[in-house]
Amino acid sequence: MKHKFPIYFVLLLFIVGACINPIDNFQQIAYKSFLTVDASISNEPGPYRISVSYSSEKIAGGYFAGVKKAKVYVTDERGGNYVFTESSLAREAGIYRSGSNFIGRVGGTYILHIDLADGKKYQSTPETMKPVPAIENLITQFDVQSQYPLGDSRRAGFNIFLDFQDPATEGDNYLWSWRHYERAPICATCYGGGRYNFTTLACEYPRTPSDAVTSYKCDGNCWNVSYSTDLNLFTDSYLNGKRVTGKKVARVPFDGFNPYYLALEQRGLTKNSYNYYNFLTSQIQNNGTLFDVSAETQFSINIKSTTNPDEKILGIFDVYSVAKKIFYIQRDGDSKGELPIVKGIPGSIYSCPPGSPSTCKENVVCEDSPSRTPFKPEGWQDL
Repeated sequence: MKHKFPIYFVLLLFIVGACINPIDNFQQIAYKSFLTVDASISNEPGPYRISVSYSSEKIAGGYFAGVKKAKVYVTDERGGNYVFTESSLAREAGIYRSGSNFIGRVGGTYILHIDLADGKKYQSTPETMKPVPAIENLITQFDVQSQYPLGDSRRAGFNIFLDFQDPATEGDNYLWSWRHYERAPICATCYGGGRYNFTTLACEYPRTPSDAVTSYKCDGNCWNVSYSTDLNLFTDSYLNGKRVTGKKVARVPFDGFNPYYLALEQRGLTKNSYNYYNFLTSQIQNNGTLFDVSAETQFSINIKSTTNPDEKILGIFDVYSVAKKIFYIQRDGDSKGELPIVKGIPGSIYSCPPGSPSTCKENVVCEDSPSRTPFKPEGWQDL
């Protein structure tokens, strides 16, 4: 099952890219505003990230208010208690991260707990991390979708197929996602005539906007991060224990001839997670896009209020195991006459004017975020 929309819109329910603003009174904004939770742990090293916020009155509004000063923690069947620490950054209101001592384990059973400062409490059902088989063969294939015109980024791309052995156990569910890293030459771009303020770490804009666009180089190593935009699900209901071959799990863009770094994940989902994502995909199929799905169809399957059983919550506590492959897709072969859609650097690149004091800065620090990181990706090769 495969539907075109960013997976982060599913996992975060529009958190990524949405406007996140802190709130202090912890009251629901209106009767159509719901507590929204994005929480996941895996057997990959953390830290894990949990987002707690309130949705806007209309789910299509894209507005989320991050909840501050909550107590967020995860317990397991062995008596472990893992506290998630609230981010101190204003732009990360409602974001909580685990400590370095916490890593999920296959077979472990986990419960999410969220206690708000106003006394409201929430708890997930116990979720047991299921094993996932290894990714075996990988095949890439250049593909042209001729229904899209020349110049459309959807027209040409590389399809990824894989093989794996489904375990003999029943009820195995899968999701595939990928992550791509590439060198980031630019770490800030100011539109409307704005200039970057190296003290506030943000663009400042003139009273009278202009058409000028100024970009700033990164100060040191930096990588841009992009993610899969397909929700690709699979269940072994009809082929339990059999070998799965030639399963299409990804499609990556044709935006250059250089090798394309890809970290492909094969996830083993719990029944609750699979049902949640599967229900969303069915709604997408029936309604068109996630923005057409009413909030009432996205209520959490496994997170409930313990202080008000009638309260409805958005989101999912996703506990999954990961089998990962990191590889480079060679894109310099036969492109069938197609040309890559190459993204340029917007505007002009800033440099200190002649005669500027030695304190003048022109390169921006690479901050770690979902879309950018200063940390070298696993398996990275400078080709």
